[in-house]
Amino acid sequence: MQYEQQAGSGDRQVTPESKALAAEWLKRIDSACSKDDETRFSDNRKWLRGVDPTSGKKLRTNLHFANLAAMRPQVYAKDPEFSVTPTKAVAEDQIPTWQGFGATAEAVLDEFLVKRAKIKKRAKRLLTSAYTNAVGWWKVCWQEDRRADPLIQNQLKDTQDNLQRLQRQRDELDDHEARSEIELKVAELQQTLAGLQAQPEVVVSRSTTVDFVLPEDVRILDDTVLEIGDYERADAITHRVWFTRAKFRERFGFDPKAAKTYAKQGAPARPDGDRKADRDADLLAVWEVWHQAAGRVITVCEGVEGCVREPYSPDWTGERWFPFFALTFNDVDGGGLYPPSDVELTLEVVSSYNQSRDDFARDRKKAMPLNVVRKGGSLTPDDVQRIVNRTGEEGALVVEGPGGRPLSDDIFSGQLAQVRPENYDTSADRQDMEMLLGGGDAARGSVLTAKTATEAEILAQGMRGRSAERTDTIEDLLSDVGKYVLEMCLRKLTPQEVKRVAGPDAIWPELRESRDVFEMVSLRVRGGSTGKPDRLQEQDRWTKLLPVIKEAMGQVAELRAAGQGAMAQAVVELVRETLRRFDERLDVDQYLPQPKDGAQDGEGDAGQEPPISPEMLLQAQQMVQALQQRIAELEQALADQARQERVAVEKARAEAAARVEVARIVAPIEAAARVEVARIEKASAAQVAALDEIGDMAEATASADPQGLGALAAPGLQDDLGNAAAPGGMPGVES
Repeated sequence: MQYEQQAGSGDRQVTPESKALAAEWLKRIDSACSKDDETRFSDNRKWLRGVDPTSGKKLRTNLHFANLAAMRPQVYAKDPEFSVTPTKAVAEDQIPTWQGFGATAEAVLDEFLVKRAKIKKRAKRLLTSAYTNAVGWWKVCWQEDRRADPLIQNQLKDTQDNLQRLQRQRDELDDHEARSEIELKVAELQQTLAGLQAQPEVVVSRSTTVDFVLPEDVRILDDTVLEIGDYERADAITHRVWFTRAKFRERFGFDPKAAKTYAKQGAPARPDGDRKADRDADLLAVWEVWHQAAGRVITVCEGVEGCVREPYSPDWTGERWFPFFALTFNDVDGGGLYPPSDVELTLEVVSSYNQSRDDFARDRKKAMPLNVVRKGGSLTPDDVQRIVNRTGEEGALVVEGPGGRPLSDDIFSGQLAQVRPENYDTSADRQDMEMLLGGGDAARGSVLTAKTATEAEILAQGMRGRSAERTDTIEDLLSDVGKYVLEMCLRKLTPQEVKRVAGPDAIWPELRESRDVFEMVSLRVRGGSTGKPDRLQEQDRWTKLLPVIKEAMGQVAELRAAGQGAMAQAVVELVRETLRRFDERLDVDQYLPQPKDGAQDGEGDAGQEPPISPEMLLQAQQMVQALQQRIAELEQALADQARQERVAVEKARAEAAARVEVARIVAPIEAAARVEVARIEKASAAQVAALDEIGDMAEATASADPQGLGALAAPGLQDDLGNAAAPGGMPGVES
């Protein structure tokens, strides 16, 4: 399948076979499109930003981001440590050679994968995508020749960029349609030439690249793949890359005049009238199809006839052909291609939490204390203004309105509603969040309820258990990526290039078949090397292991000084087994004394094993028994500690249940008591006001008619005063 490219003219000739192939793949790509998934991914990203995608309203408390910020450092906090060790298939005399290769391979992975590919930065984006949209994608490739490389977004900059730009600018000068901007094109060409002459960049970058790919830009072209975990057996996987027209011409060498255009990624094209002003700003969707069954890579563009570049087969792939790596959490059985994401799992809980907080803020404003002044009452506008503008430092406020009426007739001070905190309790939502994702308030940066040291440790263990499972998942992914990159380096790197990275003593096999190498070595990520270190747990393990190592140091030194290399090696193996059971990654050889003069364990001073007396054998057996007893004591101590922790868990659960039950019983009683106290206080205030009013009436009557009517009215007034002072109070007035 060939097509001819006419340089500089922008026209090309496409064969019927190329047209048919491109049309078939574009049809399969379109049938694999799921608008529901694209909408789902867009909505989840808005939720993570704290915005409701349906209403556009911002969340009061963005717990989605808080949960991500708590989970991410627990799962991935450091660059991975790769371990390449000989397998059991290696002959005894070849072990040092393959150990040397393992050290070299570790240095190569650290340089080409960890440092150059910036794996930590890419891993954080991968985790964010898996948390938000249930899946995160990496695309791992080898960069060397831009004309033959796959579509790589994070390419290392080198002189090839300037050469491609230079060629595009020369073609534009030859294009008759671009004659109107000849001065601008000449200036751009001069600047590119000046950059090439300075040559501040590497001429050609040869390295690995790791691209983070959005979930909607990856489509699995195989109807038999029903779950994302089976993507490795798919017939084909395609990857969408967005190009501007200028970048497209620079990369593929022709102008895609009939290409389908987009205003932005995924958005429909603008009308032709709006696009004439700046056609180079349009986006084109280019799909790179990795057809595993045929071992070919086909590149097509929406709206363009034929393949935009010649199909090819990459020469750096190994046992695993696809360069795509998917990270998923929360895997379930069936139900769709993608599992539920953390954002979707907690969506209802976060919404309920924010609804409670919104209701509390709304009702708190309505329940604020307020003053109501009667219009047209005895207070003048100046009196009202003085009351409103009071500073609190006045000894007394003087009002000028007419007297004879109590101020309470014109002013009301109080609340129109009461806020009951139990109606806005969010503890149930927080508990649901902890059950769904693990961790607690402290993991999200706050402590809403004080906890004992035991409860805090229990929550920390729960968080470690949940994050440990996710750490194990991403370490499995990193192990697969490490093996893929090492196979790639075995095919592409020369011993001279490796020595510049790993040193002059580097061991690099002259093999092009990586399968032979991986039969001799195994590659994995050291367990827990990427997660956040648990200092308390590490200190506890070290305090238990330090006496064992110190005791073994003395024993190994004594045995080797006595020429008993075999027994010394037995002690070393026991210590190594102890470290393995404690899940420690220490190299025991760096702490124990080495044989003198390069002698190996098991060799005497004359190169022969010295005779072992019964006393020496008995002594060695006693030392071995002592070490075994020490190991048994440590294991028993760990078992006792685990038993104590289980008891503490049950106790904490019982105490928590008791506190909840007490709160459930006491809360209604306290609320009823507050209501009753408020009612009594209100009745008492009314009674005092009534007594004051009666006293004012009596004084007014006595001053108006001190001799006649006052005396006549005195008995009735005295009766009223007596009734008011009686326990029953005045008629019509609540007590």
